[in-house]
Formats: sequence, C-alpha cells, structure tokens
Amino acid sequence: MQKLVNLVSFENEITDEMRGKTQQAGIHLYTMEEVIMKGREVANAGTIYRAKVEPDDCYMFSYTSGTTGDPKGVKLTHRMIIGAAYAVQTRLGVTDRPMNEDDCYISYLPAAHSFEQAVSGMAIIYGMKCGYFAGNVLKLTEDIAVLKPTLFPSVPRLYNRIYGKI
Repeated sequence: MQKLVNLVSFENEITDEMRGKTQQAGIHLYTMEEVIMKGREVANAGTIYRAKVEPDDCYMFSYTSGTTGDPKGVKLTHRMIIGAAYAVQTRLGVTDRPMNEDDCYISYLPAAHSFEQAVSGMAIIYGMKCGYFAGNVLKLTEDIAVLKPTLFPSVPRLYNRIYGKI
C-alpha cells in the first residue's frame, strides 16, 4: 500500500512544529525553494535520471462528481491527454496561429476535470502561461482583470455574468 512520503509547501515559511509533525507521520516536508535548489544541485552534478514515459502510461485519474450515481474514476493516459490538448487547440479554431508563450489562460475549473486537464496540457505543449484564480468564483472578474488571459475556458452561464458586468 502506497502512502504520502513527500509534501511540498509553496510557502517558504515552515515552522519547526510543522517539520516535527510531518516527521512523526513519516513525511518529508520541503519548501518549493528547497525542491528547486535540490533540482539545480542534481542537474549540476549531472546525475539526473528521467524515467521513460510511454504513451499508454497513466497520466492521471479523473473523477466524476457522482451526480448521476456513485463517483467514478477514469484512468487517462499520456496519449489521451495529448490528443485532447490538440483537439482543444483545433476546436478553438486557432490553427492558423497556434497558442504560444504570449498567450495565457485562467484556470478555475477543478484540476481533476478532464477539460481543465486538456487545456492545461495544451498550455504545456504550446508554452502558454497559466494563471490560477484566487479561489472565489464571485470575484473571478477581478482575477481576469489582473491576469488579462487570452483564453478563458468556461461555461455559458459565467460568460453571461461577465458580459453583464462589462
């Protein structure tokens, strides 16, 4: 049975109490800065190992909400997420000018949502920037004003609400 072994905090302030509690639980606690520094150390030493990823290897599990019954998990492969990312690009109708590093999108859909994963995959493929909303959907227009995304994947109801505010 696998269990959580490493935990990375995006906050650089980790107290001794936090480290003590995670050690007691058998978990290694790192700051993101520590992870970056360790990566640089390994890269400089020339000891980087990269596992070969196959197209049919599991990329993630996507879970349904369970609105029509019990929640279900679906295994998504690397091949599937790459295909979905290209499909999103094509469906957006921007094949004459693919998305690139000048583009960005705002992420507010749940990370386990397959469409969010497809758009996230597209961002990685094309080098797009991704900004994450502050966590309050009611203030999403404020996040949009700050980020100024060139792509905003959403639902019609929210588009109508934004249109009303504009």
